Parts: sequence; C-alpha cells; structure tokens
Amino acid sequence: MLLICIRLLNAQEIFPYGSLAQPLEQNAHRIIQLDEKALNAPEKNIIGRFCSGVKETLSIREVLSKSSRVEPELLNTYLKDLRALSSQQEVIYQLYRTSLIDAIETGDKKRFEHLASIGLEPLHHPRVRSETIAYYQKNFPSHSIKSLDLLYDEQELEKKSIQFVIEQEQAYEEHLRILKRSEVKQIKKTAKIGSRNSVIITAEVTPNGGIEFEAENLNPYRVTLNLDVESITNLSTSLRLPLSSELIGYSKKKILVLNRIDRTKAVYYRSSYGWVRGSPFVKHNDAYVYGLPFAKGSNVRVSQGYNGDTSHKGLSAYAVDFPLPIGTPICAAREGMIVGAEASNTMGGASPEFRRYANYVIVEHDDGTMGNYYHLKQGGAVVHIGDKVAKGQLIAYSGNTGYTTAPHLHFSVSKVDPISMRRPINLPVKIQTLQGIVTGPRCGDYYTVQ
Repeated sequence: MLLICIRLLNAQEIFPYGSLAQPLEQNAHRIIQLDEKALNAPEKNIIGRFCSGVKETLSIREVLSKSSRVEPELLNTYLKDLRALSSQQEVIYQLYRTSLIDAIETGDKKRFEHLASIGLEPLHHPRVRSETIAYYQKNFPSHSIKSLDLLYDEQELEKKSIQFVIEQEQAYEEHLRILKRSEVKQIKKTAKIGSRNSVIITAEVTPNGGIEFEAENLNPYRVTLNLDVESITNLSTSLRLPLSSELIGYSKKKILVLNRIDRTKAVYYRSSYGWVRGSPFVKHNDAYVYGLPFAKGSNVRVSQGYNGDTSHKGLSAYAVDFPLPIGTPICAAREGMIVGAEASNTMGGASPEFRRYANYVIVEHDDGTMGNYYHLKQGGAVVHIGDKVAKGQLIAYSGNTGYTTAPHLHFSVSKVDPISMRRPINLPVKIQTLQGIVTGPRCGDYYTVQ
C-alpha cells in the first residue's frame, strides 16, 4: 500500500509528508531559546539534541522532496525520526510546563519572565494560562511581556465567545420541571431516547413532612444530573446544593432528601434540574490508540487541529476538523455503543443560529468517554442509538450542517467537564496514521488511514 501511494504521488510530483516536519521546525526556533537551568532539565543538552535532530530530519526532507523517486528506506527513516522528535518535544513541553508553574509558586520573577516570554504551546493549556496571566498581572504592572499580553487577549476572546465554545458538541437541557410520581407514567409514554424528558426527577413528601427526590434515566447511556433547589424554608439537607449526580443507563435512584425542621411550620422550596449526556467521573484510557475516522487508505488534511485559530479553544481545544467533500464515508475511530444520532437537518452556515441544525453521531466508549462526529449530511447517519459498532465500521457520511463555513468533519473525544458538571470537555487522544501515531494534529497536516 505504501509503495502504491508513493507511485501515485510521484506521478503528481508531490512529496506528501513534507508538511509533517513544519510544526517541529517552527517550534525548534523557540525551544532553542530556552535556558536549561530555568527548565530544570534532568538531562544535559536535551534542547540541543532536539534542535540538532530537527535540523538533520529537515535535511532528509529536502532530499526526499527533490528526488524524482522516493526511496522507501529513506522515507521510513524520515517518518521514524519525526516520531522520535515528537516524543522529545513532548518531554520538553512537560518540563517547560512544570518549570513555569514552579516559577509561579516560588515567586521567581526572573525565571518566570524568561519562560513566559518564549511562549511555547503549554502556555495555552487552560490551567497554565489562567495561573500565568494571574501571576503576570499581579507582578508585572507595566505589562512588559508581549507574549502574555497576547495570551490575555486570547483568554478574553474566549470569555466573549464562551457560548460558541461550550456548545460545540451537545446542548445542556436546563430548567426541566420536577414531576410528581403520579405524572411519570404519562411522561414515559412520549419520552424518546435523548429527548428532554428522557431523564426524569420526581419529588414526593416523606412521612415526616420532608421532600424526597428520585431520578430515573430512560436512556441506555449514563448522564450527569444537576439539581437546583432554591429558596428553601423550614427544610435542611447534609448535601451541598446545587447537587450533581451521575446516573447510569436505564436506572433509577434516590438522589436527595430534604428534612423538615419544624413540623409546626410550613415548608417551601423551588427546584429545577438539567442533565447532560456522559459523566465527569470517567477516566479516559490514555493508552488507547484511535484510528482516523475514515475508510482505510484515505488521505485527509487537517484544517483546524488542537488549540486551533477559530473554535478549538477552552473546553473544545482538543478537537480536529477535516475538510471533506459531502458524502465522504465516516468510520468509528473507536469501538463502542451509539448514544446519539441526528440526521434530519438540512441547514448549515457561518452563524451561531445554525448550531442547532448540526447532524451528528456520538459513540460511548467502554471507558465512558464519548466520540463525537459532527456536521453530517442529511440522512448521513447509518447507525441508531443502542447499536454496537466496531472500530473502523461505517457510521455516517460527512456533510455541511450546523455552524460551519464549509463541508468538513468535526471529530473529538469528550467527557463531562468536572468543574461545570454540565458541559463537555474535549480530551487529547493518540491517533494511528500511516505516518505514525499522532498526538497533536495541526492545521495543514496530511495523514493517510492505515
């Protein structure tokens, strides 16, 4: 397969893997500025070795790009070196991140200024960024670090567009009405999987005059509930309110009891609830290697990768966009169960008003995380909720529905954000390609499905 691809690409006088080295080349120009003493590097000359490795790999790229016939052994060496350099870069990034946090915690302004002014990728991690900006604003009133001024602008832009960012993949159903148990039977007759009333909370008076809340999940997948109880009069509870709770598929449980304080006085409360698909308590299997969500042998390009320039920010930072012709087959990047499928919408456009018209398929993995495939064509979902799918199985066809400027697939893996308890947060994943395992897809990268 590799030789066939090479022959086809030689016929077009294109070296398809040349762009894979560009991110490393760009980062090497900044990494070389790092002082290893400030970085607390356990190994001597770790930065020098990385930059020398990048230089050597770029020389191989030049030979390959100018050759009329690509030598498979030289190509394999090039790809192997790229994988090794990516691993070295991740080690440097981790050292950079921990060193920056250490400089903040110890109040080492000189070391902080050196590290922050270089502005490597870990600065854009939400936690690192917020701590860095807070320390910068407190200790550098003259705002003398240009990279951090830009970082502050980025954070402010995210705050202004937070509605766009956090609703990329799924809506949160808010302010649903608490039912009486006598009402549940009628509601169940009309409830469909995934609908607003597919998760029900009821409230009943207890024998001592208190209030007991019971939740029931009519969906096959786990959900996270958020119960708000306000204006409480003559009632008490040992639990912290508002209350968040996980509910597994097809289950029912008591989630809260409000005890009456004085039986001679009236009780009063006001309540509502919301729920979101998934759980904040699941732990992603970081060792799992995903496939590209396309048919074997497909060649695809990344138009927006992790921490992209437009929508891949904040909670949605770890997502990938692939520009595709409408109708391109979409395959499961990981095995699991279908827990979301919408294919009835026809509209799409570059405005937030189109967000609710996105067609999608959502797969729940065995570790409880969700694989999200968005912007599918009308009728593009070929699976149904409850279906089990294998890795690489056809699940949909790409489209241009929802909030989108051009036909593409938006792919991400998520769980419920453990801070808000009501929004999805994307997770970084490993993706297997013919070019090797990718851990940080970027705009302009080209990959082949293995």
